[in-house]
Formats: sequence, structure tokens, C-alpha cells
Amino acid sequence: MKRSLHILFIGLDALVIAFVALSATTNLFTVNSALWNSGLWKFRYFTVDSNVLAALAVLAALPFKYRRLINGKPLPSWCAVFCFVGVTASTVTFMTVMLFLGPMLGYYNMFLGNNMVLHLICPVCMVLSFIFDFGAEKKLKIAYTPLSILPTAVYAVLYFIMVLGIGLENGGWEDFYGFNMGGMWYLSGVAMFLATYGIGVFLWASHRVSEKWEKSV
Repeated sequence: MKRSLHILFIGLDALVIAFVALSATTNLFTVNSALWNSGLWKFRYFTVDSNVLAALAVLAALPFKYRRLINGKPLPSWCAVFCFVGVTASTVTFMTVMLFLGPMLGYYNMFLGNNMVLHLICPVCMVLSFIFDFGAEKKLKIAYTPLSILPTAVYAVLYFIMVLGIGLENGGWEDFYGFNMGGMWYLSGVAMFLATYGIGVFLWASHRVSEKWEKSV
């Protein structure tokens, strides 16, 4: 039964990687397009960046998951941490859409077309795979949970520079996530960091519970 589930999740991981790769490369080389998600411009969105990071982590884990089928050896520590950080980032995208962007801009827009893949399908599938089929066996310690903030922190610095430092009129970005509404960027920043860490702790705890459950059955 466990072997069948491991094989099922390997197939799910492969599909997620393919979906993210397709979404990230669609219209990538489109020139002079008015589409917001075309060309290299699409990588200014945390949605794309977080899913690509998570997909790379899942891709790195696939050979070790296959090895586990053969000899039962768990994933190495570095892979465990990489997947944890990547999946946390994609979950931040999902939760931001569900709790902030969806109510503000409408869930129809958030799940329209390609958004369905990056806002919902891939993040949810990667969370399920991380929690129920990771197999790190205690290598993912709680001391690693602060690392979950790294992608959000790096993107926050870039967003701050492009939106507030440079500004749209000087070639920067518009505040497309609305994090500076009313000039309250600092509150948005604190909220995002706390929420990201909370998501990281939740994923870590859920994974550990799943590991203990798997050993008991």
C-alpha cells in the first residue's frame, strides 16, 4: 500500500513540474505584447517565482523518491530543506490569493485560465506531496523553519525597491499586489512575514505528524 502511494505521488510530482514549466514558459518569448503574463515580465510576480522555486525543489526530490522505492532510504537533509522552503513559498501564493487578492479582485479573476494552475492546482498538490509523501524521517528539524521566510524576504526587498524606491513613473513597478494601499506597506510587510512563518511551521508540523502516522500503520 505504501509503495503504491509513493508511486502515485511521484506521478503527481511529475505532473506538477510539467504544469509549472508550461505555465512559466507560455508567452515567455512574446515580444511587444500587452499581456501582463508575457515575456520576462511574468517573473516579476511572486506567483510565478514561488511556483518555479517549488517545482525545482520537487524536481530535485524526484530521484531520491525513486531511490526510496528501491532501498527505502529517506531523502537527504538538503533536499528536505529545499522542498520545505519551496513548498512554503507556493503555499504563500495560495493563501494570499484565498485571503487577500480573491476578496479584493474577485476569485473568478484569480482562477481564470492559467491562474488556476499557479494559484490553486500546483500549490495544493505540492502541499499534499510534501505532507504525505516526503520521507525525510526527522531530518527536517524545527530549527529550519525560519528558512521558510527567505523567498518572501527576498521578494519583499525587490518589491519595495521597484514599487517604492524607483516607482512606476521611473520605470519601476506598479503596486499590483496592493501592499502599499494607504501607504501601509510596513504593516503589509510584517503581516506577510508572520503569515509566511506561520505557514512554514504548519507545514513542518503537518509533515512530522504524517511521518509518525506512517510509522504507526
